[in-house]
Amino acid sequence: MKKNSLTLVSDIGGTNARIALLRNDHHIMHEKIYSHADFKDLEEVFKTYMDEVGVLELTKAILGVAAPIIGDKIKFVNANISFSQRRLKKKIFKEKLLVLNDLELQSLALNNLSKENINFIGGKEIQDSAKILIMPGTGLGLAGLVKGTPIATEAGHINIPSYNDELSHLISSFEKNRGRIPTFEDLLSGRGILFLNDYIGGKKIGLITSEQILNSSSEEGRRVRAIFSNLLAIFCRNSALMWGAKGGVYLSGSIVNTLMERISLEEFRQNFEDSQTMGDLLKACPLIHVKKVNLAFEGAKTLIM
Repeated sequence: MKKNSLTLVSDIGGTNARIALLRNDHHIMHEKIYSHADFKDLEEVFKTYMDEVGVLELTKAILGVAAPIIGDKIKFVNANISFSQRRLKKKIFKEKLLVLNDLELQSLALNNLSKENINFIGGKEIQDSAKILIMPGTGLGLAGLVKGTPIATEAGHINIPSYNDELSHLISSFEKNRGRIPTFEDLLSGRGILFLNDYIGGKKIGLITSEQILNSSSEEGRRVRAIFSNLLAIFCRNSALMWGAKGGVYLSGSIVNTLMERISLEEFRQNFEDSQTMGDLLKACPLIHVKKVNLAFEGAKTLIM
């Protein structure tokens, strides 16, 4: 196979890098996951991958990164990772290097999702309108898709407002602990689940990972899920109103997959629509759980001609 018929595609989060090879016929091959903790930099990750799959040289790459794209230097917000686009192109991907925000790349897949890969949470009419993709993970990502154009945001860094007494107490506890008002990303993320677990006293039951906490059948686990799902519904609601997302509010990622199996989807939908002034608009916005993983690989297919 000619080397120029292959493009390396990678979804680079704050914890792991997911990498695959994409052929010109849109066939995905050799999917692998690497932990950043095992490597000194991204160059080493890519070279290790190329050695393991037996490809001597790759000249093209599409990268989705959990970081804002501002200039040549890419600096991650939730991890000690940075790289120069110019250096990476000069050293490895000499023909083509395309770097997008990770949710921006993933959002390109939204128009091509099959029915078996999605689950509607109330409402099934997807209109020809803006779509948004929301993914809690190491951080909290949001990107929009407007007339086929992906738009990256850093909406996860918006401060959480005090909607009620429960949220006010939670915000005060976080501020006392961390010295600042929490953003949505502070709580709607893996580390946020750990904070919520400590906040409600779940630390004593010895759960050490966010997945264990979300899956727990204990009262503490139930309360963490309740707070998390309520905050997520608020974030989805605010985001849908800002974008006018009648094309759908899509939720994805391993945290969402776990959460959706353990909560009342009807209650989640009700919380999403809870607005005295904009209830009708929110009812017109489909909520869609994306069960498929590796949306970045699917999004990259739309960029291969």
